[in-house]
Amino acid sequence: MDGVARILIERLAPRTGRSFVAENRTGAGGDIAAASVAKAAPDGRQWFFTTDSVLTINPHMNPNRSYDPAALTAVSKIGEVVLLLAVNAQKIEAKTFAELVQLSAKRDLSFGSAGVGSPGHMAFEYLRAVSPLKGVHVPYRGAALALQDLVSGQIDASFIVAGVLVPHVKSGALRALAVSANKRIADLPDVPTAQQAGIADFEARFANILMAPSATSPALLAYMENETLAIARDPDFIAKLKSLSNEAESGSSIEAATWIVRERERWGKVIAKNKPAQ
Repeated sequence: MDGVARILIERLAPRTGRSFVAENRTGAGGDIAAASVAKAAPDGRQWFFTTDSVLTINPHMNPNRSYDPAALTAVSKIGEVVLLLAVNAQKIEAKTFAELVQLSAKRDLSFGSAGVGSPGHMAFEYLRAVSPLKGVHVPYRGAALALQDLVSGQIDASFIVAGVLVPHVKSGALRALAVSANKRIADLPDVPTAQQAGIADFEARFANILMAPSATSPALLAYMENETLAIARDPDFIAKLKSLSNEAESGSSIEAATWIVRERERWGKVIAKNKPAQ
């Protein structure tokens, strides 16, 4: 998210004549950052760039949040991200998902995530529901901390955004066992999709969504929508997205809002059925 946000604002600044600063606010699965923008003045000074899980998963996990989701409105959809199921290569001998399942039947495995309700957590719970995989969820305050402990061997495995994991997989510190979507990623073409790894009925994709306070003027919302989409459709920006293992699947405010509604319903069914452990 941080990488995509910085690439986006680097291009927004000269187009708009404004300076932009990426401010990372971690915690509560993104709700802390969401609340800060939802309660901000609708003057165009604060925008919220987020993975859609804040809008599609969090409402089911924590209905009593400190802000009203209706106080945020979608501006545009800037690419999609997929996750990699990865293990510590020195600690875990499994080289395939099937071998990981077998290993999990013999000893306790720990699976880290960026926090309860985060994409990595939900992907893990979803995976446990559709496969014999066993393991204990270990929530962190952000993906960076989970990745740090995965690389050091403090935890065994994790679902983390593909672009973050690629360097560690190529270095040999981590081993990727499956892609969370139905398409392999260019940076790691040998890593199978979940279906190819033998995991049926599983897919976890997430969109990058730009949001703003709902009371922001329609003219300003339309302006930012047009500017961000112009950037998102530029070949150089698309190449940058792909370097971070993001798919160049961007869309308008209407398409972003439609995505949120559809994915919120889909994850709601997953959560109701599987009741993720905390």
